[in-house]
Amino acid sequence: MNNLTAREKGFMYVITLLIIVVLGYFFGVRTLNDKYDEYKAQLAALEQRKAYLDQIRANNATMEAEIKLLKEECEKIELSFIDEIESETIEQYVLKTFEDAGCPFLTSVTTTDVGMPTVSYADGSPSEDRLLCLQVVVTYVTTDGYTPTQYNRTPDFTPKAETPVEETAMAMKDQFGKGEFAERRGYDEFITAVKKINAENTDCIKVDSITATEMNGYMELSAQISFYGASLKNRISVDNSKAPYTNWSGNTNIDTEGGFIGFPYVCDNEKSLWYGVENLTASPEADKPFASYWANYLFLKNYGKAGGNIKKLINFGAPKAAPEDAQKTA
Repeated sequence: MNNLTAREKGFMYVITLLIIVVLGYFFGVRTLNDKYDEYKAQLAALEQRKAYLDQIRANNATMEAEIKLLKEECEKIELSFIDEIESETIEQYVLKTFEDAGCPFLTSVTTTDVGMPTVSYADGSPSEDRLLCLQVVVTYVTTDGYTPTQYNRTPDFTPKAETPVEETAMAMKDQFGKGEFAERRGYDEFITAVKKINAENTDCIKVDSITATEMNGYMELSAQISFYGASLKNRISVDNSKAPYTNWSGNTNIDTEGGFIGFPYVCDNEKSLWYGVENLTASPEADKPFASYWANYLFLKNYGKAGGNIKKLINFGAPKAAPEDAQKTA
């Protein structure tokens, strides 16, 4: 190196510098450029993945909205049926609707569970979901436009009434065909009740039929009403409604000791809700399904001997025998 001239040494420095620059380019800038291209490719891949994930997220949002909409539709369909059909609650609703409309004279009410067809899938297998139907048939009577009526304890025929029983009976006798009793009532009130029930929930309550029969001066009116429910295995909705036909609103602790169940010929038990109520619909001449034919025959024979007076026949109002006297008589 010492034998080189200054010019040669300068040339060597230039060559060395060029080598350093070239090496710097290949091992520095070129490597960085390659890295840049690699990072740029990764960025493009990430942007594509992001766009894909954004699309999935948008699709998920759309699917969630569709699922929510379908769930709401399913709930709407489920709630169009009664969740739990309870015959006593539905019967209470029907009777209260008629009574509130002005139909107090109920003669009969029956409830029947109607068997509905089984729902089948496309492959023919039966579904565990079931359609339910409770049918209520009620029969009411109108007044006859002449005879004074009695509902519960109005008028009051109990011995403790403010007006003596005899005076009340005579006053009622003079009201035949007069005042409020001169108009035959019950038909318009019956139709009002039927219309109200039919409009209560058109999805699950249907009035199937109405019949009107002309009787002895009055009309007998009947309505058949169907209530539909559904028993669903995988129910989505929760029925929080307080509809009168799904929620019991009456007492649950009624004491029947006083004889509230059943309507006797006459009642002398002051604790009974039948006390003082005249059973005008009872017919002693009618057959008694609970008695044998000879017992019914003897009853009618004794009834005739009593002059057709049921109170005289059953010794109503007579002092009750003491237990000792009853044993002696026996």
